[in-house]
Amino acid sequence: MLCLLIFLLSLILFPTDKTMSYSITIGNAVPFHSKDEYELYASWVVESATSDDAPTFINDQMTGNSNGRHPSYSGWSDFCQKTDLGDLFYKDLMEQHPGCVQIKPEHYEEVHSALESYRKIATKPPGFGDWMNNVDGSQYDPYLARLIWLDFWMKWALDNCETPAIRNT
Repeated sequence: MLCLLIFLLSLILFPTDKTMSYSITIGNAVPFHSKDEYELYASWVVESATSDDAPTFINDQMTGNSNGRHPSYSGWSDFCQKTDLGDLFYKDLMEQHPGCVQIKPEHYEEVHSALESYRKIATKPPGFGDWMNNVDGSQYDPYLARLIWLDFWMKWALDNCETPAIRNT
């Protein structure tokens, strides 16, 4: 009985849709390799970056003006459905998880088009709730915030990076 009580309490204190998340970074991809006594490993990573020009949003202190976001799995899925970007992300840019994919101009154009379309129907300012501090976010639009962030960093990567890419872990 005690085990059941602990399990139920853990679901309340640590709900999976808020603790399990992607780490998404957009910017310059560089090769990474390592080896140890038993194994060789090679992959691509995206360098962390910040920009004074990057968009920032209410209750988004974790991202600030950086090129990394950490949406919950369910939050990202809802975002992709609401903005019609599911195919772009789940069948192309984030088909492999974890993974790193080069960003092409047509990827940016699809996100930019989604942003322009969404702006026509948005009724709230971009921003988020703060679930860690029990701050309601119903007066903000997280989908608009994510679209603005993607639009900025994809364009930034295409304009400023030798190997523009998106990495998810």
